[in-house]
Amino acid sequence: MYNTLIENEVDEIYVNQLTDEVEKISKPGLPFDYALANVYQKMVLKFGKSEPIDINAEGPRAEIFIGPTGVGKTTTIAKLATELRINQKKKVALLTVDTYRIAAAEQLRTYASILEIPFRVIYSVEEMRQAAEDFKDYDFIMVDTAGHSLHNEELKQGVESFIRTLEDVMECENYLVLSATTKYRDLIEIADAYSEMVAYKLIFTKMDETGAKGNLYNIRIHTGAPIAYITNGQNVPDDIAVFDAQRIVKNLLGGKS
Repeated sequence: MYNTLIENEVDEIYVNQLTDEVEKISKPGLPFDYALANVYQKMVLKFGKSEPIDINAEGPRAEIFIGPTGVGKTTTIAKLATELRINQKKKVALLTVDTYRIAAAEQLRTYASILEIPFRVIYSVEEMRQAAEDFKDYDFIMVDTAGHSLHNEELKQGVESFIRTLEDVMECENYLVLSATTKYRDLIEIADAYSEMVAYKLIFTKMDETGAKGNLYNIRIHTGAPIAYITNGQNVPDDIAVFDAQRIVKNLLGGKS
């Protein structure tokens, strides 16, 4: 069990915590399945419940997506906007404050056109304030932000100012979008940097591109932030799911996902 968790890239500190707890309750002749079930239960409890978007919440609500470049923020927003608009029949508006990557803005503009929902590029805090006023009768305002270097203070402050502007006028939720393929050390650095800005929930992308899913457990324990969604491909809107702790823990302990 120890080796399986290590192979799945659960951090050794956390693996030792789990196995130490098992050793405390183990007795001679105790079946291995009992120990396995105990660890399974503990890991599921440590993951906790998923916290996806509350479709029944009163609007307007801003769902703000933060995170580094290249992790799939824009595609993730498109998937969730499609779910809210088409399946849940909600009034949705798309905003982007990512004025650095023209392709990302155009990608969102295309999805907005397909979904027949408003789209706006936001260049300033004043424009964000105006957008919040213009869409105050909407259920959800989905906001894409610029990914940035952890050491670019100017860009970081810019994103934070947009978030604070929305927080002044409506309920906001932040989602830190991370790739499951990113190295653990880098994930820690990213998560800590964004923790200094805002409280957030987690979304892990590119689950289909890695066999070792231990980083989900590692970052959940390190940050204390709940995991809302996972994505496993580029198809909009299909390749996204509400996080399922039982399924992931089964996989981490050697079962089939």
